[in-house]
Amino acid sequence: MAIDVTKLPAYTEEHRLPLLRNAVVGNRTAQEFNLYTGLKGKTALNLLNTTVTFGDGASCGWNEAGKSEMSQRMIEPGYIKVNMSFCDKALLKTWANYSVRIAAGQKTLPFEEDFMAGGIDAIKANLGKAMWQGDTSSGDANLNKFNGMIKILKDASVAGTYTVQDSDSVSTIINKTYNLIPSAAYEKGEVVMFVGYDTYRAYIQELIANGNLVITNVVQDVAMPTSVLIPGSNVRVIPVGGLDNQNVKAVASYRDNFIYGVDLTGDEEKLDMWYSQDNREFRLAVEFLAGVQVAYPDMVAVAKKA
Repeated sequence: MAIDVTKLPAYTEEHRLPLLRNAVVGNRTAQEFNLYTGLKGKTALNLLNTTVTFGDGASCGWNEAGKSEMSQRMIEPGYIKVNMSFCDKALLKTWANYSVRIAAGQKTLPFEEDFMAGGIDAIKANLGKAMWQGDTSSGDANLNKFNGMIKILKDASVAGTYTVQDSDSVSTIINKTYNLIPSAAYEKGEVVMFVGYDTYRAYIQELIANGNLVITNVVQDVAMPTSVLIPGSNVRVIPVGGLDNQNVKAVASYRDNFIYGVDLTGDEEKLDMWYSQDNREFRLAVEFLAGVQVAYPDMVAVAKKA
């Protein structure tokens, strides 16, 4: 009996979208931000802020007070593509020549999974960096597709900014930022503080040195925690690569205040690899859009160098 596969999708489509999702959403910053999907371009974040005023319930009459204020913040994602080509014959004079198939019609790319995994990892790393350092006026092609959080917060009115001094310890920077977080932010959800890995590593060492992070009875290697609570608080410090070696040293607010917008719902976003008969080479194409925004800047505390 013949095998009927006419109702099955093409093999290359079986796993491309999950791979793309891994590339686009897999970096640490994207995992921590509030994910918005379905973006096709510049999109309004519709915000509602309601205030009420208590009246005297012991008297009759209608005494109107309070308001529901509607506002918008715009998220402007960038359209991004990655195009790469792989010539399998480049491997003929290397140790990997055993895996190259010369004959026409017998083409498979050696180490395809490794090349794709490497591409996904590179997209994650560069996208995570752009989510913080992105600037549409930058000369860096990996940073000029959309504005990142540093640029967005620089142009916004935040709750408070601590100016970092050269003599400050990391603990001082983090504690000063913590003290600037508005009380209202805690009512909106979990409050987090983002720092670079460089700052985070130094903070962990300071906590240990000061006795605020105690490691006892060590009988095996102890890994650095992936995040840590500021002692005496419920604010979690989270390291992200996009803040490494930046003048901005800490950014804090409730977690859902940080928005990451993508599409991931239609054909506009693709990851595909194929053999090009015309060009006699393998090609990788990735297309997606991405952008960030903060919903309420007045709920954000920042520490940065002057």
